[in-house]
Amino acid sequence: MRIVVRCREARSARAAQERLAAAGVEAVALPGPPEQPRLAPEGEDVLIVADGASVDAAAFAKAARSEHRRPIAVLAGLNAFAPPEAGLDPDRVFDGAVALDAPPALLSGQIAAALRAGVAAEERARRRLTALDLGSAEPKALEARMLKALYIGPPSPIFLSLERALGAHDGLVAAAFTSFSGFDHLHDEYFDAVVINGATNPMTAISLCAALRRNASLHHLPTLMITAPGDSERANAAIARGASAVVEVNEPCEAPLGWLFEAIRRERRRAADEHALRGLRDIMGDARTGLFRREPFEAHLARLAEDHHANGRPLALAALRVMPAHGARMPSPEAWARGFGEIANLAGRLIREADCGATLGADLIVVALPATNLLGGRRLAERVASVSECTAFAAGERDAGPLVFEQSVVELQPGESGAALLARAARTFEMESASA
Repeated sequence: MRIVVRCREARSARAAQERLAAAGVEAVALPGPPEQPRLAPEGEDVLIVADGASVDAAAFAKAARSEHRRPIAVLAGLNAFAPPEAGLDPDRVFDGAVALDAPPALLSGQIAAALRAGVAAEERARRRLTALDLGSAEPKALEARMLKALYIGPPSPIFLSLERALGAHDGLVAAAFTSFSGFDHLHDEYFDAVVINGATNPMTAISLCAALRRNASLHHLPTLMITAPGDSERANAAIARGASAVVEVNEPCEAPLGWLFEAIRRERRRAADEHALRGLRDIMGDARTGLFRREPFEAHLARLAEDHHANGRPLALAALRVMPAHGARMPSPEAWARGFGEIANLAGRLIREADCGATLGADLIVVALPATNLLGGRRLAERVASVSECTAFAAGERDAGPLVFEQSVVELQPGESGAALLARAARTFEMESASA
């Protein structure tokens, strides 16, 4: 992704660029006045205003939004001790905020999360236009939910601070004294965030934080970890396992709670966008597979190609041809159709909500990946193929045969249409068939 740092002073821009580099994030620094912003030579996918609390910050954000190639995310670059204000109301200037002086793993995680949310929001707008062009109605919006957080672990003064912070926004805090009961709560109820007290039992707390990341439904759950005084090793371990913020048990918690609220706002926006994406997919989709029908997919692929030409971002298309393994007996047409539908449905669950897929014919699955390059497309194809190949294929009541997946991944080229991109991906299979 093309990340650009802007602010008036060159020294601040370079300092932010160095902090991003330490976090493994390559960025271009373009200092200068917001009235005459310098053009990003390679384009601009993410804008970070290095001094996001300055009087110039809003001007930089406004200038970026007025550009034809609007960034996926416009972010305020703040200090860790000065987070955005608590609350659920979205910032009308920025799409979010990052802590430029945060530990490298936390900073890179904040940017990755902002990108993920931005891609979903951008795809929601595109998919809505495709649905309108096809005469489809808009899906029902996600219902508003009460703000809720779960506190796990022994009592601490931070629990009262958390309760006051959420209560100020009509929220509530539930408590669980053990990780086992905490996990039960997380599976039984919806929570916007979880706070884990690891001051007295850090290994259990770190294991719980890691377990959240391995759970598909809890992977992005905003998490605040409480550590013992001076325990930087556990704090870094929590951040490495996806914690949104860390606070020592006896330290002031206003700033960490501020960053927790920032994560809650971002994840609420992403959840709303992904809910809409699923609804639009279902309206234009095939109930049998959970993917798009062919006509809406081709129409949306054309829009994706046109939009990605305009914004200069990569667009990948992965195609997977499903076949019985060498030596396996070909099942009956009815059994094949049933089994192929199951594989297509599995593929639909393995792709991102922002990706769109469809089945073409009786053996081909295609997936378009917005804002994704060729390498990302190959990873997606390999993931779908590896998981599906491990799945038993029911060819009949008594027959079961393994599957193999031929893969073709292409990236949008300058001037290429969506139809041409699809034809280029399918051409690989035609060439293989001709040479077989």
